[in-house]
Amino acid sequence: MSAAGAAPSPAGDGAAPALELPRPPGLLRRWVDAHPRTVDLLLAIATQGLLLPLALVASAFDDELAEPWWPMAGTVLVALALGYGTYARRRMPFALLLAALVAVLLPQPTAALGSIASWVALYALGVFRSARWAWIGFSVAAVVNTALLLGSAEYERFAAPIVAVISVLVQVTVATLVPTLIGLWIGGRRRYERALIARAEDLARERDQRTRLAVSEERTRIAREMHDIVSHGLTVMITLSEGAAAQALAGAATAPDAMRRVADTGRASLAEMRRLLGLLRDPAAPAELIPQPADADIDRLIAGFRDAGLPLHFTRVGAPLEGPSIPLAAYRIIQEALTNVLRHAPRSPRVDVRLENAADEIVIAVENEADPEPPEATGAGRGLIGMRERAALLGGSIDAGPRLRGGWGVLAVLRKEEA
Repeated sequence: MSAAGAAPSPAGDGAAPALELPRPPGLLRRWVDAHPRTVDLLLAIATQGLLLPLALVASAFDDELAEPWWPMAGTVLVALALGYGTYARRRMPFALLLAALVAVLLPQPTAALGSIASWVALYALGVFRSARWAWIGFSVAAVVNTALLLGSAEYERFAAPIVAVISVLVQVTVATLVPTLIGLWIGGRRRYERALIARAEDLARERDQRTRLAVSEERTRIAREMHDIVSHGLTVMITLSEGAAAQALAGAATAPDAMRRVADTGRASLAEMRRLLGLLRDPAAPAELIPQPADADIDRLIAGFRDAGLPLHFTRVGAPLEGPSIPLAAYRIIQEALTNVLRHAPRSPRVDVRLENAADEIVIAVENEADPEPPEATGAGRGLIGMRERAALLGGSIDAGPRLRGGWGVLAVLRKEEA
């Protein structure tokens, strides 16, 4: 398994950069991790290919064999089978172990090839499988080797059976336990490394997701602010322009003042638009900072809508609003609600605004009577969505809809403990 860090993805493609990891120590370790198939092939050649000529020579010069060609052919087939199993040890280590144990039961020199392959298989079980499979393989190999050694003629020379058993246990331990423990140690380290890398990748993904969510939330907030600014500014400008045009036709002296208010509203809205568009173009660039709307700005907002022609009746209950979040939310909710009245019911005979600062919540109520000649309905409802989002950020709610006696109403409740 290679722990070398992958190259980061090119900037601007929208993909999260790849997790960069330190290189494994040592040139040999890095080469082994980078060329697993080559390592498997070299191991198969070293354990079977290089020993096969020695086994063939031993079979050819065995005086007990009257016809050595058939044993030699069998040795070649066993070596090829075990060599392929060694090459494929990562995928099927237990199959390699079973084939090696079968070869161990054959006469020499084929049994020597099986013994070496069994060591490779026991090591591979610990590295490429699990500890459970490693101990299962160890048990099978220990039973087969113990039975083979106790049944061999070599142990008939021991006078005491206990001496034979002890000798067998020592040899079985060397033949099966040592490669199993080495495989478990190497496999445990590799599995631990993989777990650490997987955890680091998960943390990197979570970090990137949090970053994207933060950017998305900020863009949503900017879009909400921009909607409020554009909707309010354009609605007030249109209403004031229509009023100024009517005054100019009637020859009233107040027409120039109305047009000046149109220009002032347009300049203020344009300045806000430029500031927000600058944040969207380059979030890292230093933005022009202006004070957020506060409690005193709500009175000026009401006065501006009165100047635009709305018959407003504003009622305050309780102390002034405090903190950075609640005054801004209350200002924007009242602004959006009155903008909707100015757009959809500009000739409403009465508009009531009530702002109540209670012990643990802020209640905002905006109601208007029905317009006798309502204009054609326009809009996509984004203003109501923005109001609900603002209220939800403060643990509150928005109730908006037609009233039984006619007209429209908005009731907002903001929780102080969420501010």
